[in-house]
Amino acid sequence: MLNKVMFFLPTLGGGGAERTVIQLANSFAEQGLQIDLAVCNLNGEKAKLLAEVNSKIQLINFNCGRVANALFPLKKRLQEQQYDCVVATQTHTNIICAFAKKMARVNTRLIFREVSTPSKNMKLSGFKKFILTSLINWTYNTADQVVCVSNGVLEDFREYYGYQKQNLITIYNPVIDDAYLAKQKAPVEHRFFQPEQKVILAVGRLTEAKNFGFLIRSFAKLHQQHPETRLLILGEGELRAEFEALVTSLGLQDVVDLPGFDPNPYAYLKYADLFVLSSNWEGLPGVLIQALASKIKVVSTNCPSGPMEILVNSKFGLLVECNDVEGLVTAMQRALFQNYVTYADVEFEQHCQQFYKANVLNRYLMMMENPS
Repeated sequence: MLNKVMFFLPTLGGGGAERTVIQLANSFAEQGLQIDLAVCNLNGEKAKLLAEVNSKIQLINFNCGRVANALFPLKKRLQEQQYDCVVATQTHTNIICAFAKKMARVNTRLIFREVSTPSKNMKLSGFKKFILTSLINWTYNTADQVVCVSNGVLEDFREYYGYQKQNLITIYNPVIDDAYLAKQKAPVEHRFFQPEQKVILAVGRLTEAKNFGFLIRSFAKLHQQHPETRLLILGEGELRAEFEALVTSLGLQDVVDLPGFDPNPYAYLKYADLFVLSSNWEGLPGVLIQALASKIKVVSTNCPSGPMEILVNSKFGLLVECNDVEGLVTAMQRALFQNYVTYADVEFEQHCQQFYKANVLNRYLMMMENPS
C-alpha cells in the first residue's frame, strides 16, 4: 500500500519540469498520500514556483547548492523516513538519488523521470560522454522504472546512452486540468491585444533550446508582408540581452515585446491569434499541449522531441523544420491568413485525453504501487 512518497528536484525554478513535479506532488497530497518535496537550492530565482506547492506537502530544503552536495543529506533522509517510493527528476538528480539509495540500503522503490532529449541537451563527446554513459547505465539499472515524457525522449535516451535494460516507459506530463482551465480565464492587458492586430504568442525560458532568435528573425519577414502582426514572448533567461539586441537591430521595438516571466502564461492564449514553438529541442513541450487544448492555432518546429507526437504529424497543427526561416514564415502566414488544418472534434478530444491530469495521475499511481 502506497503511503509515503518523496519527490526530488534540484530547485523550484520556473521551468516546465519543476512545474510538472509540483503538479504531481500536489495532486497526490490532495489524495491523502504523505508527500515530501526535497530540493537542493531555493535561493532567489530558484524558488520561483514555491508559492505553487500545496500546504499539505512537507518541503525539504537541503540548502546544499549543487545537486551533488545532496548525496549525504538525501541518504540520511532515506534512512530516517523509509519512503515507499522516491520519484527523482532530471539526469544529474537521478544519478545522485541512485547513489543515495544504494548507500542508505533501503528498499524504497525508485522512479526516475527523463524530461529532455539527451543527444541535444547534453552535447557531450569523448571521455565526458563515456563517464556519463557509464554512470547512466549503472544507476538507471537500479531504478524500478524510468519515465520518459515522450516516445522521442525514450528512443533518444536508449540510443544516446546505449541503454539496454527494459525499464523505460513513456508517460506524458499532466498538463491539462481544472486549474489550467481556470487560469486560462484570468484577464490580461497588453498593448498588442487590439482588434486590428494579429498577435503571435511564444512562451519559454530565454535560452538556446527555445531558439527565439529564429522566431524573431522569421517574424521580421512576416511583419514586412503583414504590418498588423505583433510578437509577444513570455519568459526570462540568460539570452535576454541577445534577443533584445536582435529586436533593436531589426527595428522591431514597437511590434515585438519580451515582458518577462509570467506565472500564468495560459491566460494570454485566449487573446492571441497564433501560438508558435520555435525550439531546437524539447522533452515534451507542455505549453504546446496547453495551447493546442485551448484551440488556438499552433505552429511548431519539428524538433526532437514531442511536437510530432503532440500534433500527430501535422494533423492538429503545422510543423516546420528547425531554423527554416522561410518555412516558419509560410506556416505563420498560412495559420493567420489562409487555410489552417481541419480535424474532427471527437478525434481531437480523444487525442487530448492522454494529457489530462486524471489519466496521467492514475498511470503514475499504478506504477508507484507496482513499478514492475
